[in-house]
Amino acid sequence: MPFHLLPRGAPPHPDVLTIPTPPLQETAIIIIFFFPALSVCTFGLRAYGRISTRQWGLDDWLCGLALLFAVLMTPPLFMFVKLNYFGWRAVNVPEDFDNKAGLWWNFLVQMAYNPVLALVKASVLVFLLRLGGQKRGVRTAIIGLNIFNACHAVAVFFTALFQCLPMEANWDFSLRGQPGTKCVDNSFHVIASCITIVSDLLVLALPFWIFLGLKMPLAAKMAVIGVFLMGLVVTVVAVIRVIQIYKLFFVPSPPGTDHFHNIGLVSSTVEVNLAIFCACIPALRPLFRRWMPKLFGGTTKKTTGKGYYGKYATGSLRNPTGVQESNDITLKEMRSRAHCTEIRSVSPSGSEEEIMTYNGIVRTTNVNVQYESNTSVNDSESRHSSEYKTIDKPTKGAAF
Repeated sequence: MPFHLLPRGAPPHPDVLTIPTPPLQETAIIIIFFFPALSVCTFGLRAYGRISTRQWGLDDWLCGLALLFAVLMTPPLFMFVKLNYFGWRAVNVPEDFDNKAGLWWNFLVQMAYNPVLALVKASVLVFLLRLGGQKRGVRTAIIGLNIFNACHAVAVFFTALFQCLPMEANWDFSLRGQPGTKCVDNSFHVIASCITIVSDLLVLALPFWIFLGLKMPLAAKMAVIGVFLMGLVVTVVAVIRVIQIYKLFFVPSPPGTDHFHNIGLVSSTVEVNLAIFCACIPALRPLFRRWMPKLFGGTTKKTTGKGYYGKYATGSLRNPTGVQESNDITLKEMRSRAHCTEIRSVSPSGSEEEIMTYNGIVRTTNVNVQYESNTSVNDSESRHSSEYKTIDKPTKGAAF
């Protein structure tokens, strides 16, 4: 590529700290910094919970990278709002106003905006893969969506990067009428945003597929799905944004419209940071269960048994009268070459986020094991010819 097509840096501009800030612009600035702060705090909680429970994974790396781009997007958006006098009345804008410097910063906003949504979507898809990866159809759908999301992200990023050649035509509109200047059609922005919205809806549909087929209480099922459906808020903001883009490029403004007295452009930072926030919420459940177990904890069924010997085990229950009932439960060998099953009395990570065990959703059972001498074994145990009557040495391959 010829070097004269590359940008030469930001055009000269006044010190933004010396530019007054009217009330509407103050609102825009508050939004610009509040939502990134919200996403930073939310991701910080997610990182703390995942690291403390030793469950940090690829989805966390992707979400962290998305947060990095969202934070990098904040200063250029602030500069764009200040230098282009958004939130002002047109009659109060200085007569020597030049939009080139502000549009240069807006070009940086575009470069940071596009990767955020793709990375957040990839993070959610990897998270869902860890939840429902044992289903072949779900796994295929997630992998397919992830490949499509990656291809779309790369295509949009490079198209936005080279949407005008020379690049200076992105902020210096006077160059667009000169020979040799080429720019993509404005419909690119609308089409790319619409494709993003469609892929968002497809990702939001996956939790229904994963959780509706599970045998779990309806209330718990709806609660889990509801957490994922928080992403609908992001989709609503994305729809509002694409409507604004369409009106900007294709709908003539009514006479007397004040284009400065408008802060709709902050929808970009609202969208990307809400996306990070919603992507982090499902991963915070173990942390909330640890801090507020009564509010966020689940119910567990406890079964007590006695007399577990060697490779197999028998369990006995006592009724309120104290009579021992011989409802024996035989636990077969729990590990094989074909599959792996795990019984835990407590979560090894302390988070009880058992849905992450073995790349799927598993049901856990708390088992209290009690040992007694051979003399206390009752006669009912003789019904099992395959049981061992001693516990001197653990049997090779035993599950306990």
